[in-house]
Amino acid sequence: MNARQTPWTLQELKDALEASESFAEGEISCKINEAQSDVLEVQLRSAGEITLFMALGETQILTSTVLWPRDAQDNPGAFEAMMLRNHKKLLPLCALSIDMIDGREYYELFGAMSVRSTLDSVETELRTISNSALELAADVGPKVSAAI
Repeated sequence: MNARQTPWTLQELKDALEASESFAEGEISCKINEAQSDVLEVQLRSAGEITLFMALGETQILTSTVLWPRDAQDNPGAFEAMMLRNHKKLLPLCALSIDMIDGREYYELFGAMSVRSTLDSVETELRTISNSALELAADVGPKVSAAI
């Protein structure tokens, strides 16, 4: 498929995702963040209701999802070293970062694409990041106590 002739706007992207036939009815919901009007929140119910955040820049769409607090990870240093060694195998087309949110460090998974990407490419990015986040959490994420 060819790239779009014009860059996406947040409203166009929201409308296109909500109207897309590649998602089952009710599988996706989108809203423009009230606090940050330059961010589109996308929730995929098929991926455990994971929330992805899409920000449009001049040349790129940055898509991310917050994973878990760094201090919840058993031995964060060992986890981060393992991720650096295995990143290409574990997270194709995604990157892992540590970001500060409300004074606490969190792992965040993200990817970037052109603001002229096709809708099909945008949908693939959403599915790739959400699937990678779920697999990463299940395989190497912090273990939650059964008592919680």
